Parts: sequence; C-alpha cells; structure tokens
Amino acid sequence: MLNLKVAARWKKDDGQWIELDARLLQVLDAIQTHGSLSLACKALGVSYRTLWSQVQHLNALLGEDMIATQGRAGACLTRFGHKVLWMVEQGQVRMAPDLGVVVEQLNAEWLDVDLNKPWISLAMSDDYALQSLFQTTALYKRLQVSLRWSGSIAALSALHRGEVRVAGCHLPVGLEEHSHVHQIMRKWLRGTNLSVVELFEREVGWMSRAGTRHPTLDDVARKQALLVNRNSASSTHHQLNALIAKACLNPEDLPGYFHEENSHLAVACTIAAGHGDLGLGIRAAADHYKLHFRPVSTERYFLVLHSNDLTFPAMDILLPWLQSDEVLQVIQSTSGYTAPRLGHITPLESFLNDV
Repeated sequence: MLNLKVAARWKKDDGQWIELDARLLQVLDAIQTHGSLSLACKALGVSYRTLWSQVQHLNALLGEDMIATQGRAGACLTRFGHKVLWMVEQGQVRMAPDLGVVVEQLNAEWLDVDLNKPWISLAMSDDYALQSLFQTTALYKRLQVSLRWSGSIAALSALHRGEVRVAGCHLPVGLEEHSHVHQIMRKWLRGTNLSVVELFEREVGWMSRAGTRHPTLDDVARKQALLVNRNSASSTHHQLNALIAKACLNPEDLPGYFHEENSHLAVACTIAAGHGDLGLGIRAAADHYKLHFRPVSTERYFLVLHSNDLTFPAMDILLPWLQSDEVLQVIQSTSGYTAPRLGHITPLESFLNDV
C-alpha cells in the first residue's frame, strides 16, 4: 500500500537547494528541547564530538548559523534555526489530512482491489487517536477503506449527500452549558433512521505555551495575545464562538480569530512555533507539543450512519475492530481520552437526548 511523505528543501540566496532531511531536523529539535549539547547527545545517541561536528556542518551548509553555542555546553537555536524547524513542522502538520485523502484515493485507483473484500467510505472529524488507529495494517488486510478527515459539519454534510456511509463527529457534553454548539450541530444531526456508534470521550481546553503567563480571551481582546482558530466546518470552531460570545466579545475584534487551522495538531503546532498564543483544542494535541492545557469541556466522539447500513458487510468487520482491545488500549493510553461506551449502538435521537 502506497504511503506519501512530505520532503523539505531550503533554497539559498545563491540558488543552491539544501535538503532538510530528518536527521537535520532531529538535531535542531534536540537542541531546542534540551538547550544543551551534552543532553542533546544523550537524546540522539551520539558522541559530543559527533554532534559538535554536525552543528558546524549545519551552520556551514545553509550559510547562516542555525545553532548558537553558549558557554561550555549550552546551545540554542538561532532565530533562523527556529524558523526553519517550525516551518517544516507546520508544513507537515497542515498537509497531513489532505495528504491522507490523496493517499487513499491513489490506493483505491491503482491497487488491484480484492473484489471479495468488503469496502466502506468514511468522513471523520479530526482526531488524534483515530488517525493513529486507522494507520494500522491489520484492518486494511480485511477491509477496503476510503477515508477522509474533515470537521464534524463537513463529515455530516458528506453523509447527507450520500458521499460516505459513515460520518465521525463530536458534541460537547451538557446541552444547557453548550447550547449554542448543540443548536448548530443538531441542524446536521438530523434525519430519520439514523444510528450512532459511540466511541470515546475526550478533553477540550485552552492551549498555550508552557513556561509563560497563560493568556485568556480578555488578553486577546486587549491585543496582548494572538488567537488561533479551527476551520468553520469544525465543531471546535463553533465551541470557540460560544466561548467568545459568553465573554461578551466580538470575534472580529480578536487578533488571530481568522487564522484557521485544519486540525487540533495544527493549532497546537502554530502555538508551539510562536505564531499564536491561545487556541482551543484537545489535550492530546497540547501534550504532543508540550503545551499548557486548561480544561474547558468534555466531548463525545461518535459515528453516525443510516440504521440499515449496520448490516452492511463492511460493518461486520469495522464494528468488531472498533470494539477490540487494540482500539481500547490506544484510546486509554492517549492523554485526555476515556471510552466508557466504546462501540455502543443506539438510535440518534436517544443519543442526543443523553448528551
């Protein structure tokens, strides 16, 4: 099965292209993380002499210092080094959802399809744990999967248009507290003969850089911090809108409100890179980039499909897999996740009355 990865190159002023390979980025990341050549050596598993040689090589390679040494063993990234590292990281995170869709399309178009293997199409709202789980090869040996990642609204829209059989989405727990989000989402959670497959609950909260004063929406309104938003087809975007309205603020007056990212990881990455100060996202994304996290809500992530499709041949494979110990272990080991009703099936209306 085909897999595509993003490669990065840097063009120098003289026109020469420099490959920014994984080893180079690992050196930059280790030095930024540890602030010490000796500690970076331990993290990378190389000698001090080897790392020092690599640092000198990197600085000479790009014609500009990426790493600055301090004292006997201290080291840090220069402004240029920081820029290069985070440009590549942001590029990879932003492209990941779209690249995944392209890979799925190419595999479906070019590989010899086993006609005896069941096939199913899914549109899933962005999720850290599920993206990891759907990369497993065990599932694809038994099932042909066409998968796209999008916001909750985009996923449900695809289901209603008949483009997919299953939509993955989420709702914050508590109708009264989150009435604005529920009102918007329930416009899309409509229709007769629909069923829900419950998956897990996850924590949503404010993300900001660790080791700094943690900003609030009021700080953003006072132009003392920069906001990072999710795209408007996501439930998280509307949850942020509700929090802004609760604080009696005008979205258009908030710096960064129109800076939209396509995933929780992309929001967290933007903040970690220093291009934003405050964003709403899941705890797992904050932990991935070592950000500070302040809980705001718990939300339920679930699948929606037509009840008749519960007997679709592919569901005989997908449902047991979703209820398996493999899936449960990944969910339980991901920060901010719990799975009290993993795989539980219920009519849509009953589920909505319970959220």
